Amino acid sequence: MCRSIGFVFVALMAAGVCGAQVTSFGVSGGYSRLESNDSGRLFHSRDGAYFDGDFAWRIPRLPVPVYAGLGVSGSGYFDSRDVLVPITDTFTGVGALYSDVGLFSLEARVAMPIGFHRGHGLFVMPRLGLGLVLNDYEIDTARGIGSTIFLHTTYHDGAAFGIRPSIQAGYSWGSIAAGAEVSYMVAWGDFGELGNVARELRAGAFVRFQW
Repeated sequence: MCRSIGFVFVALMAAGVCGAQVTSFGVSGGYSRLESNDSGRLFHSRDGAYFDGDFAWRIPRLPVPVYAGLGVSGSGYFDSRDVLVPITDTFTGVGALYSDVGLFSLEARVAMPIGFHRGHGLFVMPRLGLGLVLNDYEIDTARGIGSTIFLHTTYHDGAAFGIRPSIQAGYSWGSIAAGAEVSYMVAWGDFGELGNVARELRAGAFVRFQW
């Protein structure tokens, strides 16, 4: 099913930018914050980091600059904690639980830069992305039966649909631009025991190459 969704998504993107010239490629990264409507059964970090790659084409024959493109990004959330594990009736040891949660997004994006004159100067660029959000996690749990604790790892792979509005602000020198960005994603789908709705806040820096 995920492959079918991805095929339709790429086909729509190709139709949307047909005839446009490639004008820019940007990379960004920074801090990310993950929230979900889980019940708290599994522990995981809410704070992580993200990396984003953005390909943009200017749509021709429009009175204002509008860019359509494709964004590929990933974010990771890692955590660990210690738990006491019974060894004998009188002695206990320390065991470690690990949590690894990852999101991977493939988004169609549209953006409209505001402010710079002929590609130079200060600017802000609102942008909207939507598309496929793949998620996976490996989370350790400790479950007690009587006085014995068993360590177990829960695995999950799922897919969701996400909407990510964002804004970039910075300075353009023509062939290169740099600045800061903020985005907020809401995704609906299968996140396993983490729930069926996830929200991700991102704040970081970007650099964009234009030609």
